[in-house]
Amino acid sequence: MKDLLVLYPHGLGDCILLTPALREFYKATGEKVHVATLSRFKSAEFFDNNPYVDKIFYTKDAWLDYPNSHIGFKSVYEDWKKIAKENNFNGLVMPMHSNPISKIQINFNKLGIKDPASVLTEIHTSDKDKEMAQAVIDDLIGSEPFGFIQTNTGVPAKDLPTGFGEQWLKKNRNLTRFIEIGKNLQPLDYNINIQFEILRQAEAVCVPDSVFYHACHALSKEVDFVYFGRGAGIHHRVKPLHRVVENVVYHLGDI
Repeated sequence: MKDLLVLYPHGLGDCILLTPALREFYKATGEKVHVATLSRFKSAEFFDNNPYVDKIFYTKDAWLDYPNSHIGFKSVYEDWKKIAKENNFNGLVMPMHSNPISKIQINFNKLGIKDPASVLTEIHTSDKDKEMAQAVIDDLIGSEPFGFIQTNTGVPAKDLPTGFGEQWLKKNRNLTRFIEIGKNLQPLDYNINIQFEILRQAEAVCVPDSVFYHACHALSKEVDFVYFGRGAGIHHRVKPLHRVVENVVYHLGDI
């Protein structure tokens, strides 16, 4: 379908889970899609380098901008039905993740992909992103090996305890230098693609359930430690469909 708009008012990690469907849709139809993602992700520039996306739009947050998410998702969809009509788009789809099955599979289903040739997730960065990432690493770390850490996600049930990442990587990976999001690198300092390129060069990774967990899979990078505080059910819905190496922990008391 030409001029399909994919309305995707979900998190940045979920945006990585959308990438297999975008790629397979293009391979099946020869058409790029338009994507509407959350307005607060504009500075992240996640879809800016994606070769399967034509135009990028930004939308309100169904969770934060409305009295409740039920009203929010309904209102967002109705708003974009009008916008799609005004822009002469031929179709509008909004994958929803309410069913307890793989989000990647839901995205395939919504875009009409029945037999994907590949289920790999992807990220697409630029040469400028790589250069900036290297400059940040040189400034913060130099040439020494380092661990990549995230502690806070903004959702307390998902967060790691303060200092946990450094302790775990020191003990289990013998590292002494670290780049931690929210500590010596603020999440809004650089677009998310630059942060992905920093992650790519890390010797080891310790993160909660977050965008960086998904980025590791898209980079074919081992996840040395990931904490899913909301349980195995959430993990099974968001884990990749391709084979990966990861150390998933549901209860920190088990460490």
